[in-house]
Amino acid sequence: MPWRLISICLTLSFAFPLGALALDEPVDAVPSGETQADHEVIDAPVRGSAWVDSSHRFATDRTLALTRWVDGFFGDSEGDSEIADSRLRLKVTTDWDERRGVETRLSIGGKINLPRLEDRVDLVFRGDDPDELVEGDQDDPSQSQVGLQVRIDQSDTGKHRTDFTVGLSSAGPKPGVKYLYQTMWTPKTSLRVSQRAQYDFDDGAFGATKLDLDYALSERSLIRTQNRVLYGEDSEGTKWSSNTGVVRQWAVANGFERAAYLYAGVKGLSEPDDYIENYQVGLRLRAQGIREFLFFELEPTFNRRTEGPSSPRLSAWAVEARIEFLLFD
Repeated sequence: MPWRLISICLTLSFAFPLGALALDEPVDAVPSGETQADHEVIDAPVRGSAWVDSSHRFATDRTLALTRWVDGFFGDSEGDSEIADSRLRLKVTTDWDERRGVETRLSIGGKINLPRLEDRVDLVFRGDDPDELVEGDQDDPSQSQVGLQVRIDQSDTGKHRTDFTVGLSSAGPKPGVKYLYQTMWTPKTSLRVSQRAQYDFDDGAFGATKLDLDYALSERSLIRTQNRVLYGEDSEGTKWSSNTGVVRQWAVANGFERAAYLYAGVKGLSEPDDYIENYQVGLRLRAQGIREFLFFELEPTFNRRTEGPSSPRLSAWAVEARIEFLLFD
């Protein structure tokens, strides 16, 4: 099963037109998140401040649409937890690591709206994947695999949102609160900051801070920077990670979408010794195929890891192959 899964994903990934990664093809259809009226405003012979305002609005709408598409297509769990409708992702993942061997796992992530609760209470499944496109905080003790999310407050503009969370585990409930702020910093730059605090009756209080920046390069590509900091009452220092990469959407083939993410990142600890645990470079290839709800993914990475400040730093290749079923979208 593991090697068959890798073989399927390899076949699909090599079928991608790699030359498209560096080109911006002309698009006849209006991009996702835009309307024909947006294009008519830009093409109209307007003058002065009206032209400046319409150009600013067009660039902002395009950046927002691209950011939301990346979150939805790559399965960002933070984005899934904020949408109005239910969405679940069932994943089968085979992970081969040059030094750690082979592991196959099944996970489910996303959320289900609970009926008759005014669309404010959701049952959330985190799965075993991080909140971002690349490895960061799978071992974050401030989050649980299953929990409840209750929306306390949300601004009319959607920039601010506060949720009460209750993680469910065999050790007991983990009450907490999560605050999210997102805005357009510039017409081409979107900013998202989230702060989560949670209490575990065994391990004490934990907090996690996340900051994401997206800069739109074109209609189909953006630069994404992700930063994570985890700290706890009973933890040894602070865990942190930082990643930067380029996301590229490819032309739709037979109605199915494709994208790639080339990234580099670091991950480290602050105590009892301050050191960088891993340097990583990776390429994430993702394609929708056969059915609209079916996704195939291949992610090779090169790592320079160490087990501690006094341990040697060793190189290791790793490959993750995934098959994902999107449910209730």
